[in-house]
Parts: sequence; structure tokens; C-alpha cells
Amino acid sequence: MIGILIKNNEKTLFTGLPKETEKLEKQLAGIGLNVPLQEVNLSNHNDIGYELEIYAQSQIDMEVASRIILHDNIGQLNDLMLYISQGDADKMYDRICKSHAETISDLYSELTTPPESETTDKLVIRTTMNYKANFYEPADCIVDKAIAVPHEEYSVLINITDNCYDFIADNQECMYYDKDNNSHCLLIYDEESGDGILINADGCNFAKYSAFIPHAKEMIEQHEMEQCGLKAVKAPITESEKKLLDTISGVADRIATFAHLGHKDFTIEDTLKELDCSLDDVHDMLLNAIAQKVRNLDGISSVEVSNLSIPLQPEITVTTEETEEQTADEELSGLSL
Repeated sequence: MIGILIKNNEKTLFTGLPKETEKLEKQLAGIGLNVPLQEVNLSNHNDIGYELEIYAQSQIDMEVASRIILHDNIGQLNDLMLYISQGDADKMYDRICKSHAETISDLYSELTTPPESETTDKLVIRTTMNYKANFYEPADCIVDKAIAVPHEEYSVLINITDNCYDFIADNQECMYYDKDNNSHCLLIYDEESGDGILINADGCNFAKYSAFIPHAKEMIEQHEMEQCGLKAVKAPITESEKKLLDTISGVADRIATFAHLGHKDFTIEDTLKELDCSLDDVHDMLLNAIAQKVRNLDGISSVEVSNLSIPLQPEITVTTEETEEQTADEELSGLSL
């Protein structure tokens, strides 16, 4: 916490930062500084006539204070100290020491900008890691209500879980333990990333019990679909699809290889020939891939593929299961693919 001593109109204020904006503005008004925080410069070179001194109480404070320049203001400093107070002190100190920011506004911008993720071809699992965890016995948690919040609000929640939040106070009836000891919870999730926090306040206005839930939004949407009698199923790729995709990848790789060697213009037919393939072969792959997909759809009894290249003749013949209302012949009368 950085200490600020301000003398104005023979009145003196000594306060520590960070502080709630409204409370800080009231303190400044008490000594005659009825101006926005952004107009209170952190120096004695000002048009208002106040005198100001800064007291650094820790190593972090000294690192921050060393970056204060003539036109930095108390609002910027308060925002910076608030952000620093929300993180791990040792990690924040290390980040600040490594920073090349020369002003507190630049330092705030640098600290609040997420670092670029390193690219990797390995599996990435977004979760939390517990220090020296004793057990991992799961429990049934019933989501009584799910609430989507903006990314900025969610970012504060995951860093400060012991704050009092309006959405917790307004939904107390959704968080309790029932007679079977099931935990009824709120599920707060990020509109942007889809991750969430499961919360059982158990009578408090803060997240007394909580758990990080990756892909929470996706889970909610899946549950809602199932409640409506729908089910999102990703069909497995067929052999014909795999063969077609492998051919496409082979053509793309060959074009890219020759492009790096200085070639600019290509035809798909010539590139296919170099892979011992033709447009007719690709057509057959596409035809068989579609046929296999149709066979897997509900209500389809048979699918026949014609290998004869006869103009104006059907390439796929489909028969559906008969229903009580109408037969497959009536439904597909006159239709050919």
C-alpha cells in the first residue's frame, strides 16, 4: 500500500492506496479538492496549489513510485495499486521489476495485457492445479441457475473470490445443501471464453465454496439441448471421407512445396495426376463419401451408388423406411440425385 500525504487550504489528508474511487474522492473533497482523480497530479507542480508527498512502504511500492512522472495522476496510481493488490505479491513484484515501463500508466497497461500464449502441438488442458492436494473425491453439484457475465467481470471473480457480489446476494435461494447433502449452486461463466465458476455461498454473500469449471458454457448448451430432446453427436469420419481429405491434403502440400520453389500457377487436374489420381477419382470419392453419410441418417433403409458414368442417369438411389402415412415411393416420386 502506497501512502499519500496531501496538504491543501491548511488541511491535511494522509491516506493509503488502493482505495474505492468514491471514498477517495470524498477524502479529497474534505480538504477542498473537489476535482476528478485524474486532475490531481502526483507532483507539487500543479495549478491548484496543493502539496503532495508519496510514501513507499514495501518493495513493490518503491518499484511503482520510481516510475511516477510529472503528469501522472492519483486516479492512475489508484487503479494500478488496486490491480497489484488482486494478484500474488511475489509474482507481481517479479513482473514489475522485469518491466521496462517508464510511467505508471504504461506499467498498468503492461500488467493488465495478457501475455501471448506460446504455440504448441501438444494437448492443452485448461484447469486449476491444487498445491499438495490430499484427495480428489468428486461430489454431485446441482446447477440451480447459470449466469453469463462479461469477460471483465469474470476476470475479477476468478482472482478475488472472497468479494461480495450482487449476483450472489440476489440468488441466495439457489445455493444450499439439500437433505441428501447435494450442493445446489450458481454457475457463473465467461461469455467470451466459456469457462466458469461453480459457487455455493451457503448463506454468505461471497463464494464460500467454489470450483473452476472449464467449458461451462458448452456444458450448459449441451444440457439444454438434451432437455429439449436433442442430442449433439459428432458423427465419426467415414473411410471415404478420410480418403477424400487425404487427397485434398496431398494436393495442397504439393502446391505449397512448388510455390516455395518459385512456381505461381497450378491446375488441380495436373496436380492430381502427379499424385496418380484424376478428377474422376475425386468424383468417385465424393460420391461414396456422400453415400456413406446418407446411410447413417435416420429413416434410411438403403443407398445404392451407380458406378456407370451415364449422362442424365441417377448416381445415387435412396430408399427410406415406410411410415403409416406415406411410403418412400410417394415421398421421393420423381426425385433423383
